[in-house]
Amino acid sequence: MLTNRPPIIVILGHVDHGKTSLLDYLRKSNITAREAGGITQAISSFQLQTPEYGVLTFIDTPGHAAFSAMRKRGSQIADLAILVVAADDGVMPQTRESLDFIKSSGIPFIVAINKIDLSSADPDRIKTQLTENQVVVEDFGGDIPSVLISAKSGKGIPDLLELINLVTSLNQPQADPFGQLELIVLESRLDSKKGSLAIVLVKNGTITIGQELFQNQSIGKVRAMINPDGTNVTSALPSQPLEVIGLSLVPEVGSIISDKVVLQPTTKKPIPESKNSIPGINIIVRSDVAGSLEAILSALPKNIHVLSSGTGDIIENDILQARPAEAQVIGFNTKITTSVSKLAETEKVIIKTFKIIYDLLDYLDKQINQAPTETILGRASILADFKIKSDRIAGCRCSQGVISKSNSIQIERNAQIIGKSRIKSLKVGKNDVPTVKSGVEFGAIFSPYVDFTIGDDIIATTG
Repeated sequence: MLTNRPPIIVILGHVDHGKTSLLDYLRKSNITAREAGGITQAISSFQLQTPEYGVLTFIDTPGHAAFSAMRKRGSQIADLAILVVAADDGVMPQTRESLDFIKSSGIPFIVAINKIDLSSADPDRIKTQLTENQVVVEDFGGDIPSVLISAKSGKGIPDLLELINLVTSLNQPQADPFGQLELIVLESRLDSKKGSLAIVLVKNGTITIGQELFQNQSIGKVRAMINPDGTNVTSALPSQPLEVIGLSLVPEVGSIISDKVVLQPTTKKPIPESKNSIPGINIIVRSDVAGSLEAILSALPKNIHVLSSGTGDIIENDILQARPAEAQVIGFNTKITTSVSKLAETEKVIIKTFKIIYDLLDYLDKQINQAPTETILGRASILADFKIKSDRIAGCRCSQGVISKSNSIQIERNAQIIGKSRIKSLKVGKNDVPTVKSGVEFGAIFSPYVDFTIGDDIIATTG
């Protein structure tokens, strides 16, 4: 049976316009000070108990351009959006993007013009800019409610809460606490101590300790549940955010978890364009949570080749995978143990860790710009794999250009560079040769060793 549930309110807007500061004031915390660089880099959620309006559930979203998918999900999950616009800055790219998300989701929204305590604040200018973006607030004769606030001092916050109550009461959100369980995954990660876990929002039904959870198949049982304030709970009702522990895998951010098998919507992954002619850098990416990982991968330049990615700390296997491909290991809010650090030093693998996504992307941009230009001299395909004594030999056919024993060699698989090497031995039949031309079959021994397979391509370059 449907009953009223607390409204879910998403906070949207441009980076550094005060979204998290607003929530800080509401929950009397200081998340902004704890966020690296003072910006939110993952979705966070909490419930606010108000004496006048009952419980309200808030979702915070990042403002950086790389976190577009997070903001889109936030607008799709919520019942109401608060569009935060800084009174001294105005309508910016992520403001307009947030408006697009709000319009596509069809949810009502309130404009909160923040930082009105600054001497440079000009609320009327902001309202005019909003009008230019087809958002006409009530003060200007439109139907979009707006409120002037200061997240720093709290001025206007009571008016904002009153507006939230007014808008949500016109169409009171409902759910069935006894119906089929529906959890929306806000965040997920692999924790070194807790294992696979997810931060979820209950949309329908009730989740309890010991309950078996499903997506396309069973994904574990609820071992523990933790409220945003750190309190352990035994059950959670609709609109409640919480951390769920006991999963057998890290669920995809934005996916649905239920108490019955529920097919997830499939999304076609784009086929990677060939990078054979593009010099690039191989990387392995590890991030603390799935949402941040998604943002990083979507923002990477096309000539960054991602060999693997995932959540959790950097481990020894990452170093061993990076070595033959001459890849760098990139960590975002991850830890490195002493043993991993020593192995990386031994294997001469570069590890870089970051706490701010701007810094990570800037670093990779600089790496790309500094990458040496390579000229492709020849190509070949690996047709056979055999051993003579201790040597592993690749049987190949040159398909383009000329391949010389003196060339640098890249081994590519599915348009991804899996290793770089040199040719230790180049033979046609039983004869050693210095070069092979297009159409010629030959055998090659690589040094250093590369774990090639039949079907791989060989690219000869000057680099």
